[in-house]
Amino acid sequence: MPDEALDWLAVWGNVRGLVVGNDTHLPRRLGERGHRVIALTDDATKVEHLTGPGLMPLIGSASALPFDPFQFEVVFIHQGLHLLDLEAALPQITRVLMAGGCLSASYVIRDDSVPWVRRLQALLRRYDPLAMSGDYGHSSLEQLREAKYFAEIDQRAFRIWQTVSRAQMAQLVRNQSFVAKLNFQQLDRLVGSVMDLYDSSARPGESLKLPFQLLCWRAWVDHTELTGPVHVPDGALQINL
Repeated sequence: MPDEALDWLAVWGNVRGLVVGNDTHLPRRLGERGHRVIALTDDATKVEHLTGPGLMPLIGSASALPFDPFQFEVVFIHQGLHLLDLEAALPQITRVLMAGGCLSASYVIRDDSVPWVRRLQALLRRYDPLAMSGDYGHSSLEQLREAKYFAEIDQRAFRIWQTVSRAQMAQLVRNQSFVAKLNFQQLDRLVGSVMDLYDSSARPGESLKLPFQLLCWRAWVDHTELTGPVHVPDGALQINL
């Protein structure tokens, strides 16, 4: 994730944040950039990977967050909003956000607007009509717009380029699920066509770059829509990282 996108999602410097989900890269990046974050995961095997400056791992569920109200400035969810029970999780996230805080959600998706990518897609779809049409889960972002817990939403998209060598492109084709149904001649013909596409699209001596978009949403919290008033109890737990 580019630093510019990370800073946009974090909004402020030295944020007290909560990262929800099983992504281990984002919490570490946030900690390295000076933020204080709790990484909440329901997968115990991820905990050993959640180490670094400013980072505290915790096992739990987004549907029953184990925190007092108003504890975090930002709640982060990367590549995992669609995996949550949003009916249960969004009120919980709203409860633990401070006034003026936000839920920052993001997804990386392939950008099919580049001409050579469209041509690659057309080649693969000669063998499988559904090739390169995977669901990343990013449609779940629209559910934030429909939720009553957020006053407004900001959106940005960042372009990310992944360098792909000729050999990596051939392996990408061979890794497609439909390839198992092809005979040797069909596979050889397909890989040859993709290599021709690669050679005609890449500049001499250079590799192709596979384009992706990082979709980023900031949903600003609105506590007035909670079913009941939320008060911080006397002697409430303070989370110090």
